[in-house]
Amino acid sequence: MSSHHNLDQPIEYPSSAMTFPQQPRPLTLDVLPTEILLQISGEPEKDQNTLSAREFKGLCLLSPSLSRLYLPFHYFSNNHGAFRDAVRDADVKVLDLCVQLGAAPPPPDMGRMKWQLPESDGCQCLSEFPHTHHRPIDELLESVYLGRAPIGKCVDTLKWLLDRGCDMKEQGDQHWYKGNEHCDHVPEFLITILSKSPDRAYTEGICQMIDLLQSHGYSLPFTMNMHTYWRGEKQNIDFPGLIMKPMEVALRSHCPPHLLELVLRDYMRRFVKFKVSHVRPPPLMDRWAGDYSYVSQGADRVVKQPWWKFTNLLDTTWGLFLDLTDESTSWKEQYRGEAADIFEQKIGILKEYRVADLDERKILGKIVKAMRSLTTPIKASISAEAHDRDAQRCWEALYSVLIPFTSMRGVYVLDNDWDPYRGDARTRGHRHRYHSFNIERTWSVYSMYHNYRLQNDQIRPTIALPWGKTGIAKRDDGRWQDREWNRVVDYEDWLPRPRATSNWRLPSWVDGHTYEEIERLVGERWIELYVKGNVVPHYN
Repeated sequence: MSSHHNLDQPIEYPSSAMTFPQQPRPLTLDVLPTEILLQISGEPEKDQNTLSAREFKGLCLLSPSLSRLYLPFHYFSNNHGAFRDAVRDADVKVLDLCVQLGAAPPPPDMGRMKWQLPESDGCQCLSEFPHTHHRPIDELLESVYLGRAPIGKCVDTLKWLLDRGCDMKEQGDQHWYKGNEHCDHVPEFLITILSKSPDRAYTEGICQMIDLLQSHGYSLPFTMNMHTYWRGEKQNIDFPGLIMKPMEVALRSHCPPHLLELVLRDYMRRFVKFKVSHVRPPPLMDRWAGDYSYVSQGADRVVKQPWWKFTNLLDTTWGLFLDLTDESTSWKEQYRGEAADIFEQKIGILKEYRVADLDERKILGKIVKAMRSLTTPIKASISAEAHDRDAQRCWEALYSVLIPFTSMRGVYVLDNDWDPYRGDARTRGHRHRYHSFNIERTWSVYSMYHNYRLQNDQIRPTIALPWGKTGIAKRDDGRWQDREWNRVVDYEDWLPRPRATSNWRLPSWVDGHTYEEIERLVGERWIELYVKGNVVPHYN
């Protein structure tokens, strides 16, 4: 070929030079030079119009060359942000990769690792005090609560974190630490998640997480929500809903019998014998129960928390009722009578560990019998009216079995052996069992069911009382209340003479009245006071 060849003239190549393989290799990003890749993506930290992080990461998955540039920016930025994301996603493979790349703290530092949270909307964890920071365990539990990752992956991630010595105790900014320097129990949030009745797979997975934590020396919290209970409104004391101890959750139908054994395991580790009563507890129980801190007259006070526990049977039956009826929970019986079978197994566990005495087992057995007597699949009701009717019958069947036992000594009592202002001054020197079942005298089964109707979006519009919708409003916490009902049943208003000497009282539930009968009496009393009597409400 001449060096003076005409550039406009096509060049002819031999046919052998035009031969291509029959299976051409696909053109992927990994064959492109890095300079070309950076022109496509934009160079990190230099170009103003670079791709988004998600798009950039997608390109890197196709290109080892670009990946080598990307890794330092992704894994080492934002205070171990990639490690934090891997915990949130419960992705053990990425966690291992972070360790390999040096993008995760070494085990001693990993155990103390924290991420600061914004002052508002920092997280969605359910806790007494808002979280100001998160550790790896807090990120993982929030993911469990929100369902961000399959529960099996969350269990694997918890094991990964435990093996590397990560802190699993209660959050340091929670009320527990105001009265105690030590802590060996897991965050209350874990039990709170269980109380929300997650599906069966998640419930079983959370039980596996508890088992893992206990095998590494951690305990379940002995008490829960104490600050909320004592500093809260009347609804916290005289109504169910606020979880005070893990036992309450373990007795629910949606929790497997194995969870109850995990709860009792914490007692066994402290050499507890349930049949024995004590004036003073063993030191290990005293430490587990801990101290309670409060402020009185401007001064900080600390008092020992009670080491004995009551489980209110009205609260127990209410939990069983919700699992059978509440459509907002995901748990449903797989066959008729499953809830009764589960509760019967738990009674067997209580007997095996000698937690319940003979009288208490009789009461629990009556509850099982009442559960087996229910014939209507409550959650299958086709209308609000039908659901309301069936739910009323269910609740009445459950609490009615407790009525004969309210005359039994030591059962139908006020759980007031301890309060933060006096400690155990009222019963100091008395003997206590570690655990007892009681029936709380101050609770009203009628107000409990009326409150259930208020929270049900289908039933609430059907409530027909003389005051109509007046007084029915949503509280700041999102729950509905009926102000006019409370005025009557709680005797809130000061009555002028001669009504001030009125002997009217709402009948006690132990007299066996139905909810419909009480609803009618409350309506009549409201008309007498606020329509005919012109009583001025004391509270607006």
